Amino acid sequence: MENANTEKKEKLHVYQHIEKWTKEEVKQFLIEDVNIDQKYAEILYSQDVTGSTLKLLTKADLVDMSIPHGPAVQIIHFLKKHGILTESSDQAMGQEGNEQCLDGKEDGKIAKECKKYGSLNSNILQDSEMEPIENKREVKTADENVPEQSLSSSQHPTRNMCMPHPFDNFSDGIRYTQHNSLNIPETGPLNLIDPVHEFKLLTNTEGASEENIKMKFSNEVFRFASACMNSRTNGTIHFGVRDNPHGEIEGIKVTKQEAYIDHLNQYIEKYFVGVYIRTAKACIKGPRFVEVLLPNGTPAGTFVIEVDVIPHSSICDTKYFSTKMYDFNSKSWSKAVFIRDGASSKNIEGTKEFKTFTSTLTSLADSRKRAEEEYKLKQKKTTSEGLKLVSLLTGNRDLLDYSYYDYYILVTNKCLPSQTSHLDFLQEIKWFAVLDFDSESEMNGVLKTYQKNLNAKIHFPYHYENKVGSVAEQAEKLNLRQETNWIFCNGGSDLKGNKELPLDPTLWQRDRASEVRKMISFLSHKDVKQSGKFLVVFILLSRVENPLDPFAETFITFYQELKGLEDMVCICIGTGTYQRWKDLLHARGIREDELSNKCVSNLTLEMVNGTVTRAKSMTKSSRRLLPSVGGSTTLLKKEEDFREALEILCENECRDTGIEKDKEQFKKFMKEREKYFYRGGKVSWWNFYFSSENYTSAFIKRDRYENLENLIVSVSNSANQSPVEIVNLYHHPGCGGTTLAMHILWNLRKQFRCAVLKNKTGDFGTQLTTLVTYGANNNSGYLPVLLLVDDFEDQENIYLLQKEIEEAITEKCILYVNPLVIILNCMRSQNPDESSTINPLNSISLTKSLSYKEQRAFDQKLKDIEKMHQNPDNFYSFMIMKKNFDPKYIEKVVKKTLHNLNIASKPAKLVYYLTLLNSYVGTSTLSISLCEEFLGINSRETGNKDRLIEKMGICSSILMYVQIEEYTRYRGLRIVNQLIAQACLTEFKLTYNLSKSEIILQLLKEDLFYETSLKKDKLIRDIQTLLITRQRKEQGDELDTLFSPLIEAIQREEKSVESVLKEACTRFKKNALICQVLARYFYIKEKKFDLALIWAKEARRRAPHNSYISDTLGRVFKSQLRYWVDRRVKSASLTAEELEHFLDLAQSASQDFRISQQEAENEHNERLQCQKLKSKLQSYNTSGYLGEIETGLYIIDVLMLVPFISKEVLQCRENTIEHLSEISGLNIDSKMFAALKPYSSFINDLQPNLKRAFDFFEDYFVFFKTQMNEKEIAEANIYKKVQECFTKYTEIFCDWNIDQLRSQQFSVCPLTQRVEAYRKMVEASKADSFSGLLAYLHKDHRNDDSEIEDIVYAYAFLCKENSQVTLKEKQNFILANVVLNCINPKSTELHHFEELRIQLLSVLNTVELEPNSYCVEPFFLASLLFWPENTKQLNEDSKKMEHYLIRLSESFRKLYGTVHHSKQPLAHFYLAKGSGLNRFVHKRKIDQLFSSLPEQKLNSLWQKGNIWKEKAVRDLLLPLDGKAEGTTIYVNYGSNEPFKIPVQPALSCLLKNGPNIQRVSFYLGFSIAGLLAYNIQSL
Repeated sequence: MENANTEKKEKLHVYQHIEKWTKEEVKQFLIEDVNIDQKYAEILYSQDVTGSTLKLLTKADLVDMSIPHGPAVQIIHFLKKHGILTESSDQAMGQEGNEQCLDGKEDGKIAKECKKYGSLNSNILQDSEMEPIENKREVKTADENVPEQSLSSSQHPTRNMCMPHPFDNFSDGIRYTQHNSLNIPETGPLNLIDPVHEFKLLTNTEGASEENIKMKFSNEVFRFASACMNSRTNGTIHFGVRDNPHGEIEGIKVTKQEAYIDHLNQYIEKYFVGVYIRTAKACIKGPRFVEVLLPNGTPAGTFVIEVDVIPHSSICDTKYFSTKMYDFNSKSWSKAVFIRDGASSKNIEGTKEFKTFTSTLTSLADSRKRAEEEYKLKQKKTTSEGLKLVSLLTGNRDLLDYSYYDYYILVTNKCLPSQTSHLDFLQEIKWFAVLDFDSESEMNGVLKTYQKNLNAKIHFPYHYENKVGSVAEQAEKLNLRQETNWIFCNGGSDLKGNKELPLDPTLWQRDRASEVRKMISFLSHKDVKQSGKFLVVFILLSRVENPLDPFAETFITFYQELKGLEDMVCICIGTGTYQRWKDLLHARGIREDELSNKCVSNLTLEMVNGTVTRAKSMTKSSRRLLPSVGGSTTLLKKEEDFREALEILCENECRDTGIEKDKEQFKKFMKEREKYFYRGGKVSWWNFYFSSENYTSAFIKRDRYENLENLIVSVSNSANQSPVEIVNLYHHPGCGGTTLAMHILWNLRKQFRCAVLKNKTGDFGTQLTTLVTYGANNNSGYLPVLLLVDDFEDQENIYLLQKEIEEAITEKCILYVNPLVIILNCMRSQNPDESSTINPLNSISLTKSLSYKEQRAFDQKLKDIEKMHQNPDNFYSFMIMKKNFDPKYIEKVVKKTLHNLNIASKPAKLVYYLTLLNSYVGTSTLSISLCEEFLGINSRETGNKDRLIEKMGICSSILMYVQIEEYTRYRGLRIVNQLIAQACLTEFKLTYNLSKSEIILQLLKEDLFYETSLKKDKLIRDIQTLLITRQRKEQGDELDTLFSPLIEAIQREEKSVESVLKEACTRFKKNALICQVLARYFYIKEKKFDLALIWAKEARRRAPHNSYISDTLGRVFKSQLRYWVDRRVKSASLTAEELEHFLDLAQSASQDFRISQQEAENEHNERLQCQKLKSKLQSYNTSGYLGEIETGLYIIDVLMLVPFISKEVLQCRENTIEHLSEISGLNIDSKMFAALKPYSSFINDLQPNLKRAFDFFEDYFVFFKTQMNEKEIAEANIYKKVQECFTKYTEIFCDWNIDQLRSQQFSVCPLTQRVEAYRKMVEASKADSFSGLLAYLHKDHRNDDSEIEDIVYAYAFLCKENSQVTLKEKQNFILANVVLNCINPKSTELHHFEELRIQLLSVLNTVELEPNSYCVEPFFLASLLFWPENTKQLNEDSKKMEHYLIRLSESFRKLYGTVHHSKQPLAHFYLAKGSGLNRFVHKRKIDQLFSSLPEQKLNSLWQKGNIWKEKAVRDLLLPLDGKAEGTTIYVNYGSNEPFKIPVQPALSCLLKNGPNIQRVSFYLGFSIAGLLAYNIQSL
């Protein structure tokens, strides 16, 4: 019993000091001592209930906090039982005021004064005769039942508590939510600094005049203000807030805020007198109008009006303040002296207490002064907050330029209109996504401000829901990195007009929370972030009050997805915002110390704006200028229009930056930039700036500089057909090609608008034309853009780029005479000199060899570098060039670096992975995040950006960071120079016996590197490139290879290719191409055809519709056939079993090749249905046709080994096997014959299938031309192979020549035999098709004239002597005459023009009987022969010209549409100034006019379109007039009834004047696709 009493006394003793408890101690007390549920203790914790507040609580207060009646009664009972509350403590609110003066925060003399003054107020209250309106609280007892209405007004059962607007603050973005309750009591003086509060509803004003309402307002303001001034306490009076339920926000309708402001300013002199007026004005702040929102976040149309009072000690001193009050009943003024008495203001004028009050003024003034001094000491300093903000945003870096993070996600809530002027800093950060909880953001919020200078794609959360496919596929589909993804998370409107209304927190939790959670999960997924590092930034522009607020829920979701706060930051704007935010999150389990480390809360929005802007703009010019025509400049205001695709080089690049003003910082910055460049990093504009401003010595100017600059200037001044020209700079990797190109741009930045292509986006053409026209128009003219394109995959992409720019310029109707865009194509090549000869007139080469002049320049540069840098020996890229790429120097560096390397360590593994990657894929990197994860480190924790490289130990000197911007943006690690990487591979083998195959095998087994499903993951693509991509001379490689360089090297050095490729097939389970490589390896190198077949079939299983895979499958069979045939040639006999096996192989091969042919066509048809290609020109896969031809000829060789098969047998085109069975003396029961029978159909189809494949190639090579010179080299090799095969084909199937046919003996043969012979003769001459005949126009042999004459002779015979003449033969007869006329217009074999027209009419009449048939030949001939000669009078045939052209276009698209998209139709004839057949001339005729010119010069005239400007051509060709309508030109013929003939421009850019220019002139070309217009000029 004694122990129990002792324990009770100890507890009572503890409870005596309860006023000093913190809110954490109160929470612990409620859980452990009072024994209530933790969730109710959390509510008091979230409401900032400290010990001193606890002593003031009533049951009604607890119920207002949403604590149920049961726990509320339990708490009150416990407090009373232990003497913490007196029995009457909750009966009268006046007495509560006395308790509040005993605030534990007060100490010393201030506390004593407070207690003394509280007692005084209590005495005065007992004698008070104040009017009822001043007695603020209704009397409630602790035990009475609180009615429902007092709990929630019956309408709002889930009212939430909220903090008041920050005291003495007019800029914070705080808004109240209707029916929430202010979580502050109405009190008497506390510590004099924390404001006392008083609530007034001021809504029962029906029938009152406006003047009376304003007088009521001013009465309450000045009553409260004078009371605070006399009591020396800060205070706020709130209008529009209910007293019951206590603190509930209702709001007041305010039509004109100025009316209240003006009224107070005007009437303050009536309430105060004399010198006190000035004091009152200094202490009483102007009204603050806090907007009230509905629960769903939309404006309620009302305000809470608040007035703050601050009685500064220096102003109030020891004075007291009397005031006058207006009496509405008597309409008179009376004197009063008010003090704060508990929760009310009390008039003590003329009472006993007035004398007591005046005697305490001196001590009260002293207390106020000390309170102000102590408050200043307790204030948090904001000086370090700015540094903290920059550190949090950059990952412990100094500037955003060097940030640890690659992308940022912004989460923001309601924005006040007054805040929008301080949001400039949002432009300085690369926002990946913005989650906006302000439904009005687009009209008057963050989005509106952002869109003034930057672009954003607007979405709703459900847009990111992944319904089909992987996260990676969904991310790729959404194209997330093109522009900032702006996501309205609680109402708003998107660009398509879709609108969503905002929801209150309860409805949002029910209807939208799930969508937002899924979206956050999507954005946080590793396949969305890829290798980049993300930081999620929460900016609280307004206070978050409700625990269910969507903003808070979003924070928690990110917290859960990211597994903590490591990649999250909070910026809290406004006093009290952080406190409330911290409390809300603490209730959700987030520790205060954890949160405070990631929060910035003591900066105003203006300070945040300035701090972030300064962190970015240190290295950015304050004003960016673009050069314009005539030496003028244009201010670049909205660089976002180009940001995604282009890096703009401004005229004043690097000038007027903040960093240059700080000499020490600039010196450090300069050394780092120079060091990065000389070690092997890409040159930056700063390197040129340092040199041009004499901070460093002159930049080395390479010998090829002058040639390249002169070429660019020359091209820009030439008047060409195309608005886009290409200048090529081919260079060895690592020899300074990119540096030379950027040096050119730097020095030409005032003559051109210079830019570098960063990223090939979907609207790249639009961005580039915007740069061309920025600040200019057709009247002023345009300065050309010099666009640097660095290291595109191959030359094809450059032509695609050119075409896209041309189309964009045409669509925008930009006028030009000279080129508007010059593409400087800086391309790596293993053989730069040879690459430059392909396009010699617009190409320059740069090789790994320095001239003596350049070597001297490098020697001098090293001396200059040594003056600035202490240890330039590890500037390896610079030193390699200085040593003129000496292999011995590189070997020495590598041996020294790799000496005593722990080859089994993880850092060593990273190094040899990188050496392999960088040796064969020069641009390959390992992302920093991947390396850190691999090594188990985090450089952000230390703030050391070189932490990773330091971890690499002795190899750190050959490693460097690079910034990657391809599909995504991140920092990567690579070897400083490709030559060093290659030397490292050699050293690993020599010293550590670590071979290339071992390295690639280990790399393939690193699971960490492949934990992504992204198709565009760069590392995975690079590893696959190592294994798959072959070298091709047409792409600048030294030679054509059968396999990738790595596989070739492993095969040459180690013979372990099989294990590497099998491991790769296992690693990349969906990749068909690696299986294809393995199949090719088995049949080409190992001759293991069974294994090759297995892997080829596996490749087809992985890619069932890939034409190249099917071709490989066919090649496995074909190679096996050839292998056995080559061996069989050495043997004298062929067995029936071997014959059957060979036929089976040939049949299987042919089937797969035909499948490949069909798939090639399907692939192109699929591309036509997709959007235009973004990355690469697609070539048409013709390998299936060549494979079928080679297979057919191989099996013919086999058949010729069969004793009873001869050439004559094979020429029997009906049924070969049946023909054999009819041969007398042949044993049809023999094994050989039995072996043939199952393949009867295959053998019968051999010749027609071969002929079909040859015809395809003839059409492919003659009707079309390649879009690039580089392709012509590869296609010439294919054509050569086809020709060789065709020669062999003719020897077997059509061995007739014209001499035989013209002989006397042949003339007596039967007609059918002669017809067949003539048909074989034209087939042997490739003249049995349109394309074969047109090919004679391109041949340049002496016997061409006689050969085409023989063909015309043959067709004349077939058409006249043969009653079974075919439609095809009639067409060929007509075309043969046209071709002969072009080659030899004086030939005696030519037929009359009218005869040909009559023949053509006969053909057309037959063709028109089948309107649904497709054939180009008759309609092409009609476009030629029926072209009107008389522009005024058209004959009946010419009147049908439009119809013929429509049929021609339809047939062309049907028959050749797939090929057309990889090649361009060729004009076979041009319209000349002649009559009859002489109106048509071929390109060879034009070339003959310039026979004295070198071939390169002549080719240049054609390529640039300058050929049409030559006088000889103008004299030869007939210019036509037409009307341009859109992208088509119409030629009008006829006077009475004009006919319109459509003509297409040969290049889309040729209609350069756009649809606004009506009349044009042009030259006419005739192609198999229709009529083409050249040299289009406006009239």
